[in-house]
Amino acid sequence: MKMEKIKIAAPLYILRNEAEQDLFAVLEKLKAIGFEGVELLGFFGKKPEEIKAKLDELSMEAVGNHVPSNEFIKNPDKVIRDHLTIGCRYITIAWPDRAIAPGTPEFDQTISDIKVIAGRCKEAGITPLYHNHDFEYRVSPSIADVVMESCKAEGICMEPDLGWMLFAQADPAEALARYSYRCPVIHFKDIYAKDLSLVGKSEELGEAKARPEKGYFEFRPVGYGMLNIPKLMPLCLACKPEWFVVDHDLAYERDSYQDLKISVDYLKVLMGICE
Repeated sequence: MKMEKIKIAAPLYILRNEAEQDLFAVLEKLKAIGFEGVELLGFFGKKPEEIKAKLDELSMEAVGNHVPSNEFIKNPDKVIRDHLTIGCRYITIAWPDRAIAPGTPEFDQTISDIKVIAGRCKEAGITPLYHNHDFEYRVSPSIADVVMESCKAEGICMEPDLGWMLFAQADPAEALARYSYRCPVIHFKDIYAKDLSLVGKSEELGEAKARPEKGYFEFRPVGYGMLNIPKLMPLCLACKPEWFVVDHDLAYERDSYQDLKISVDYLKVLMGICE
């Protein structure tokens, strides 16, 4: 039986400065590159109704949005109303601070906050997603696994960021298999490093991003780094996701739109081979 077509979305993180200047111009360029949707990073001064109208004009969809937990807790009714207006079927939550580790006083409260957020989303017909970074996988059990288990009743799903898992020297394949029925949106981030074992031990992610030496640590277009996407693709397809997001953080001296085009083209080709 043929599975439903998986759609591909662009992240706005890599284009956040451009979106701050003109969000709608960014959306037009992403559509021209070949994206079917966009994962928001806030509204960049636009009203939800305006974003919805622009997306409809371009025949694009808002996959969802990354919403800081404190913003959601502060005004959950408005957050939900705004996202329903745009047509977002997902709201993404991330761990708010890497300093909130197991055993700290804030840890249990943060889990409770995420449970509340996930439950409110579920009640409104929006699927709550948990998006991992690298640091959650530097403790055992991983913070991501604790969140997924603790908030299961509230309907939380995983938005696995495969590149950050690799950066932390975790196993993306294990996560995809564990949450195969709870991964409606999958993030493909690709990275390169001369010695990942050294980079992966660094707690100074900001320093890793800023180091000038090529190869110490680099973000790469999807398919051009160390993430073994051909090996992972069957596991990704087995999750029966609705969306793939070609996540990318930094193009360095290259053009960000060109990096995104390289990424979406690679993913489309590989999907065509593996499906």
